[in-house]
Amino acid sequence: MPVPTPATRPFGAILALSAVLGLPGPLLAADSSTEAPAVATTGSGPLETEILVEVLESEQRANGSEEKRFVEARRLEAGEDIYYTIRVRNAGKEPVTDVVVTKRMPFGVDYVTGSATGPDCDVELSADNGVTYSPGGKPGEYTHVRWICQRPLAPGATALLRFRAIFR
Repeated sequence: MPVPTPATRPFGAILALSAVLGLPGPLLAADSSTEAPAVATTGSGPLETEILVEVLESEQRANGSEEKRFVEARRLEAGEDIYYTIRVRNAGKEPVTDVVVTKRMPFGVDYVTGSATGPDCDVELSADNGVTYSPGGKPGEYTHVRWICQRPLAPGATALLRFRAIFR
């Protein structure tokens, strides 16, 4: 099944998340070999990468306090916040240096300015499909988010990289 486009999806429809949010799965376009990967990770050693797509839920407790927690995103409505977490794990026995993680922005979401974080990482954004990067730009125009890790990733260690986006 092809990825729905604004011209083909019904107004106000809630779409299957694997296609819209850029996750691998059966709802991606048939010829995905020509598409950029959802996330690209490079470094001096073996790295394992996992993408989590979550929403932040809040629940009122009986004592009046509020509990917030991240849960897997299953269905979204226009205007809803989405949190992308990229787990990058050093699967080797030596520290991995020169770790760079690049996440293509999924179709149908707008990056929230200033929301990208990562431990000891410089964050850069691209508005031209990953040709050039800079620390910032105008909201809604980004095509890629890139983290450049400033310290080696120790053997067995996991770095959590995150950003927030709004579903259109």
